[in-house]
Amino acid sequence: MTKNYPKPTNDRDKAKNDLKNWGYCLLLDAIPKEINENARIRIIEQAEAEKQLNLAFEDGSKTRKWGEFKENNLKDKKKFNSKAGGINQRVWMLPNKGEEFLKILDNHNYFEIMKLIVGDFPIISSYGANIAKKGGVPMDLHTDQWWAPDPIDRKKDFLPPASITRKKFNYEINKNILNNDDLIARPAVSNVLIMLNGMSHENGGTMVVPGSHLFGRHPEKEIDTDIKPIAAEGPPGCAIITDGRLWHGTGANKTKIPRIAIIITFCGPQYRPQENYTFGLKKEVLKKLNNFQKELLGFKVWNGYGRTGDPTQDFIDTDEIPIGILRN
Repeated sequence: MTKNYPKPTNDRDKAKNDLKNWGYCLLLDAIPKEINENARIRIIEQAEAEKQLNLAFEDGSKTRKWGEFKENNLKDKKKFNSKAGGINQRVWMLPNKGEEFLKILDNHNYFEIMKLIVGDFPIISSYGANIAKKGGVPMDLHTDQWWAPDPIDRKKDFLPPASITRKKFNYEINKNILNNDDLIARPAVSNVLIMLNGMSHENGGTMVVPGSHLFGRHPEKEIDTDIKPIAAEGPPGCAIITDGRLWHGTGANKTKIPRIAIIITFCGPQYRPQENYTFGLKKEVLKKLNNFQKELLGFKVWNGYGRTGDPTQDFIDTDEIPIGILRN
């Protein structure tokens, strides 16, 4: 059975079929080799500097799991570092951290396939790196659209969208849907995970559950004890492109060499992105962006969404002075 699971390919049609059938594909040469290598070197430099300056965000251990932020404890939010037990290192907001990362935001090989899930006008929800190091633990299986309201029976109560959390969604629906083939959420996001130095089971390659995008629910440890994820493996420059409903999680690196991957999460323009580029992007970086990159980073108004005033404007102008209180 495993022989039918996705394998690294240059064939875009094969990749699209894998994405449709299994919820993910493995695309070789997702970006040009030179860009991949330059990004790898820049990530290492940036991660080392952030660690030296006590700016590093580190998780991936039993005591520091990704996503388990204590919302009401500001002090605890600052304890995602190695001193508090973190192992794997995250590097956030990559557009601010080198032109190497802007060059990845182009119409490269991954883009056409990602659009199969997100559609014609995608924006970036987050753009960062995950460096999996020796000693890290496997991440709990999850989907990347845990925040999306689940489909419900029209006669049932529902969990309001602003009450959903990573561990709180429509649990009863989640269990009942086990035997209901009629209810399933549509995909809302797609991850493009670029393997800068390759992935294997040994170095903590992303663990996936092939076909889980069609399970119609979120993973739960209590009822999914028989689920056995597999590692998505590939050489440097290979990308895992996912359907946002796929069950997956970072694996455990058992080698001495850090496993480095860039993760670009794409979503539709009607969703709120995880990283706020219109506010957080450095001015000098913004000036370098072409219109294609600006659109990806949320500076283009889509059907009136994202506007700062007039809904007919094309792109947000961050230097524009907003209209305030006026009197005749």
